Amino acid sequence: MKDVQEMLEEIKSKKSLNQVQLAKLLGVNKSQVSRWLDGAVPKLHMVKKIKAIYDKEVA
Repeated sequence: MKDVQEMLEEIKSKKSLNQVQLAKLLGVNKSQVSRWLDGAVPKLHMVKKIKAIYDKEVA
């Protein structure tokens, strides 16, 4: 399974989103997305949300 950082990068790329737009899609702020893209691990409920968006938009 891909890690969160990879999934976020692929969602951004596939949908041509910047970090602000990705944050809005996820319902968080840009700084949180930035942390995740730098390798921080989100809480489980956010991992599930990211995975659901990834499965719908990329996979």
